Amino acid sequence: MIIIKPHHFMDIIKLYGSGIEVFVPDEKMQHDFYKIANEIIKNHQVKLSLTIDADDICQPCVQCINGICDNGLPKTLGNIKKDDYNKRLDQRLIDYLHLDLKEQYTALALCRIMYEKKDIIFKVWLEEDDKITQRRFELFQLGAKKYGNLE
Repeated sequence: MIIIKPHHFMDIIKLYGSGIEVFVPDEKMQHDFYKIANEIIKNHQVKLSLTIDADDICQPCVQCINGICDNGLPKTLGNIKKDDYNKRLDQRLIDYLHLDLKEQYTALALCRIMYEKKDIIFKVWLEEDDKITQRRFELFQLGAKKYGNLE
């Protein structure tokens, strides 16, 4: 079972939609995005438990201090800590998608839930530039269709 933030899962599917088939380690940050992403891409039935706190991707990261992300954000997103911003994104996803932190989802089931209500991307990434959010939306759609054989 993988513990994952909803926005991290959506990022994996988005990057898969951009054409990334195999994820590689980030030597500088030392997080496990690549490991979790590769497992999700190859195993559609892997069980996922959702969280808004540090997940299996974050835990080994050099910027994760006592379970809190200490990495900075671009000034364009306002004067907010990355950990708080990420929690805000994840809470919005949980609320809009009616996800349950006590439930486990298969990767395929979560992908289908997110794809079904994909338009919420525009309500979740409010602080992002519209062009970036539009691109996120397009790539997520491509990735979800490819991952889940969705139309």
